[in-house]
Amino acid sequence: MYKAIIFDIDNTLLNYSLSELDSMKRTLRDHELFIDEDENWDKFWEAYTAINFRYWIDFVNKQGPHQSIEEVLTSSFRDTLNLSPSQNELLTNTYWDYFCNTCYFEDGAEEVLHSLNSSYKLGVISNGVSEAQRKRLTAGNIYDIFQSIVVSDEAGIRKPRKEIFDLSLNELGLSNHEVLFVGDSLTDDYRGAKNAGIDFCFYNRNVVTLTEEHQPKYVVSQLHELLGVI
Repeated sequence: MYKAIIFDIDNTLLNYSLSELDSMKRTLRDHELFIDEDENWDKFWEAYTAINFRYWIDFVNKQGPHQSIEEVLTSSFRDTLNLSPSQNELLTNTYWDYFCNTCYFEDGAEEVLHSLNSSYKLGVISNGVSEAQRKRLTAGNIYDIFQSIVVSDEAGIRKPRKEIFDLSLNELGLSNHEVLFVGDSLTDDYRGAKNAGIDFCFYNRNVVTLTEEHQPKYVVSQLHELLGVI
């Protein structure tokens, strides 16, 4: 029987994509960009997300010039919009503040957490920026529900490395066979749990077809199904 349930954060407990989109729309509205210009907004968003993703990957892999998430954002605005450096910095500050304080739950996540809290220790392991992850959990009024919060930029380790899971196990005071890890990524979450010898529940939010390469202990397409699984 499991004694703890550990979750991934982005697109498992919290809807990252919706938070990102909403924060950007509010940012551009505040700075009076693309107001009632749907076509220009669409062009901006398509270009921005591609550039930002490339810079983010370089940043987390320590391959690019950016030393902080703020630098990633500023460069993304710079390469997408024809604005001054000071305007790009203002956009970055506005967006980051909105994003860090925005919390959209995945369907059923809040209810599942409160249902589990009475019977299990709860934890999170996230490949993310600590400031954002901790503030977003606080914005959702669920920060204090977790006995362990492990974020990659604090730990200096990213999923799927076994060591980041070991940090969570140490904080929970449990061994690997006593916990279940729930996540949406077959690359980071499934592989990480496997590396750590932890049972994995795949939150198959996009209903992808699994191959023989991936054999999670459990698969759910809705988070509330997790209550039946355990």
